[in-house]
Amino acid sequence: MPNLFESKKTVAIINIAMLAVLSGSLVANQVYASKLKQHLGIYGNNFFGNLLKKFGGNVKLSGSIGEDAVKLAYAQGIPDMYGAELNVNFDEVQRSMDIMKQFDPTYGATKLDLSAEDMKRYINIALRISCEFCCGAKSIIDATGEAACGCAHSQAMRGLAAYLIKNHGAHYTDDQVLRELARWKGKYFPKQMVKKMSDQLQSGNYTPDIAALLLDLKLPKYSADGKSAPLPSEIDNADSMVGGC
Repeated sequence: MPNLFESKKTVAIINIAMLAVLSGSLVANQVYASKLKQHLGIYGNNFFGNLLKKFGGNVKLSGSIGEDAVKLAYAQGIPDMYGAELNVNFDEVQRSMDIMKQFDPTYGATKLDLSAEDMKRYINIALRISCEFCCGAKSIIDATGEAACGCAHSQAMRGLAAYLIKNHGAHYTDDQVLRELARWKGKYFPKQMVKKMSDQLQSGNYTPDIAALLLDLKLPKYSADGKSAPLPSEIDNADSMVGGC
């Protein structure tokens, strides 16, 4: 006849072993989930909150052209998804520019090679934004994808475009990549970009860079009266250009 004590001891050992296996499985799942989130560029615990923040809809507009132009054209803080990866910050423009320009496929110290499909996206995006306040080029590349100018601003924009397409291509549409370039352009040329934004909010006629900054946003009805909205004093006194040509 089986020993009751020995039977209970055996069951206890089996339960402890099963608990250990379950605990190990839970830990492994957490590690895997963490690595997966990092691979996908998702940071923090609020997955859907991060997506909403990243893909627009979080800018509160007042209906005042002067105020809204500043909010829309003058980014602040750490960019979502790639900001922590690259250690770039909208409040540290020169340092961030120096980091991003190293990936420029033409002039970068760490050039990124793009596949044929990625190069099509790169050309589609980069042909729609220019560095007109510095070098005067109509776009930052030519039709073949080569750099149209060598100024630091365009190098940084090309570098960021290549980086996002290569490393986060599944998470950004072409328009969303363009929006990131335009946000940095607003930091390179704060006074000019706020003025450009205010003028186009009034006219309703948008260039691709300004349209990208308005992506996914519902705009108030702005008045078309007057030639131009006045700039807020803090932007009036802002730098015309950060970084050299």
